Amino acid sequence: MLVILLCLSFSNVVHSSYHIRDNSLVPPYSSPHWVPYGSTIIEPQFVRLTSDVKSNQGGIFNIKPLFARDWEVVILFHVHSPKTLVGDGFAFWYTQHPPSSGPAFGSRDKFRGLAVFFDTYANQNGEHSHEHPYVSAMINDGSKHYDHDKDGTLTELAGCSSNFRNNDYSMATIRYANNQLKVSLKYQGATDPVDCFTVDGVRLPTGYFIGISAATGDLSGNITSFQLLGLKIYLDFLKILCEFLSK
Repeated sequence: MLVILLCLSFSNVVHSSYHIRDNSLVPPYSSPHWVPYGSTIIEPQFVRLTSDVKSNQGGIFNIKPLFARDWEVVILFHVHSPKTLVGDGFAFWYTQHPPSSGPAFGSRDKFRGLAVFFDTYANQNGEHSHEHPYVSAMINDGSKHYDHDKDGTLTELAGCSSNFRNNDYSMATIRYANNQLKVSLKYQGATDPVDCFTVDGVRLPTGYFIGISAATGDLSGNITSFQLLGLKIYLDFLKILCEFLSK
């Protein structure tokens, strides 16, 4: 009982998160735990997810499963195009199997786990209830597929419009803790992040793989560039310690 009370007390005053190096990808991006595929090229300043040609796709994934029950992913990225039409987008994956080439932003459209899509172009005919770029999440048990032509509207868990395009950098934070999924975004020059969505009652297994993928679509005559500048995984060290001590 004393241990639990001490843990509760310190959790109110101590920011106890720390990042896991083996699951993170930071400059100079030479980690042996990350494997690129498709058109992805690892450069000294960033990871180029796609080349500047149409219908191009690629990705990079971590070979070490993430066994933490609660975690936070911080993604630093850059999306650039000199035109207003930017195809197609990129995605973050926490899935049973590592990402591989496919029709959902450079990876498989059927999967088990979580995907967060950063969609830069509206494929669906007719008006959307939101503007693009658009950030959305999808939870899948392997029975559904991401419908690219409908922009995933039939399987969307939650989402928000986001102006992450043509900044020097943008930052997305994806937090999963206590069965709650929260996504927020921070833009260049902003002091505070902007909440995108929060969803309770989300249950994700442990031991899945982290990855990032991207696709340029058919509009890349506009020279779209998708670059990953960094990805860090954070765990709540104090929470893990308290759970261990309370057993």
